[in-house]
Amino acid sequence: MDNAKSSPQKYYIYVPYKDKEQVKKLGAKWDNESKKWFVPNGIDLNKFDKWQKPQNNEIDINEAIAQFDNALREFGLLLDDLPIMDGKLKRVRVDGDKGSEKSGAYVGYIDGYPAGYIENFKTGIKENWKFRLGHESIKMPNEKSLEIVRNESEAKIAQRADERLILNKKTALRLQNEYDNAATLDGGHPYLNAKGIKPELDNLKIDRFGNLLIPLSDSDGKMWSVQRIAANGNKIIGVIKTQSEKESGEEYAARKKGCFYSAVPLDLHEQFFICEGFATAKSIEMLLNKPSIMAVDSGNLLSVCEALVQKYPHKQITICADNDLKNEVNTGLNAAMKCKNEYPQINIIKPSMADPNISDFNDLMRLKGEIVAKADIKSQLVAAKNKTKDKDMNTESKLVRR
Repeated sequence: MDNAKSSPQKYYIYVPYKDKEQVKKLGAKWDNESKKWFVPNGIDLNKFDKWQKPQNNEIDINEAIAQFDNALREFGLLLDDLPIMDGKLKRVRVDGDKGSEKSGAYVGYIDGYPAGYIENFKTGIKENWKFRLGHESIKMPNEKSLEIVRNESEAKIAQRADERLILNKKTALRLQNEYDNAATLDGGHPYLNAKGIKPELDNLKIDRFGNLLIPLSDSDGKMWSVQRIAANGNKIIGVIKTQSEKESGEEYAARKKGCFYSAVPLDLHEQFFICEGFATAKSIEMLLNKPSIMAVDSGNLLSVCEALVQKYPHKQITICADNDLKNEVNTGLNAAMKCKNEYPQINIIKPSMADPNISDFNDLMRLKGEIVAKADIKSQLVAAKNKTKDKDMNTESKLVRR
C-alpha cells in the first residue's frame, strides 16, 4: 500500500536558511510573495516531515527589518520609513546631505537568510550586513507589527544618539585635560620642518609620544577632540589610550564633525580662509599674514562651512581647496564644490598649476617658492573679489530699473 501523502495546492513548510538547498532538491519552491517555502501539489509530503513544524532559530522577518534599519541609521543613512528589502538598489539621503543630494545607498535581501549592503558616499564607509539570528519563529510583518518595530527602532536610535553624546563629552574632558597638561613644543618638529612651516606661528603642544597636538573645537569655541600629527606625517583623531585605560576597557569616541582648528578666536578673522590640512592652513597664514582654519579633511569641509555660515553669516568664506590631480577622483576639489553648491557666496581658490605633484598650497609654496605661491593666491582672490563686485553691481542695476 502506498503511504505517500500528496500536498494540497501549496503546503507551506518551515525551512531554516541552512536547509534551503536540501528542500529545493526535494522539490520545494520559494513563494516570493509570502516569503516562504512550500511543497507544490503532487509531491510527497512525507519527504518534508522535519520542516512541517516551526523549528528553533528561525528568522523573524520583523526583527530582520529592524536590524537592517538600525544598521542603515548607524551608518548615517536617513530613511523616512523602514527599509525596503527587495534586492534592488535604493539611493537615500545621509546626514549632511543638502537639497536633492542622496549620498547613501543600500540593498536588502529577505528571501532566504536576510542580508544586505550599505554605503555612505559622504563618509566613504561601506559594509556588507547580515542578520543576527535570534530564537523567533517566522512571522510576516503586518501594519501593527511594523509600527511596533518602527517605534522600537526610533527609540533605539534616540538612545544611541544620547549615549554617543555622553561618550563624546567624556572624551572631550579626557582630551582637554591631556592638552592642558601637554608639553609645549620647544624648537622644531620633523613634520613642520618637512612642510616648511615655522613652529613659532602657534604655541604648539606635543603629546607623550612627540606627536603634534592640534585642538579641534566647534564654532562656539568648545574643544571636542585633537588631531595628532606624527613626525612622518601620519595623523589620527582622538585618544591614545594609556596602558591602564586599555586594561580597564575604557571607551572613548572623539567628535570630529563640524570641528576645526583656528589659532585665534573666530571673531578676530576678518574673513575665513578654510583649508583641509594643518600644513596648508599654516602656509596660507605665512603667505597672506592672515589667520586660517583647518577643517581636518575633505569629508568635514561642508560641516565646518555650515557651522561658520550659521554663526557668522556676513563673513566671507574662501576655501583654499586641495587639487588632487594625481588621484582618479579629485576629492579635495569635489568637496569644495559641494560647499559652494550649498552656499554660493563661498569662494574657492586652488593651486592653478596643472602639476600632479602640487595638490595644495603647501606643495606649491615648497616646490615653487613663496613668491610664486603668494602671487597665485592673490591673483585668484582679486578675481573672486571682482566677480563678487560685478555681481553686486548687476543686482543694484536691476533694482534701479525696477
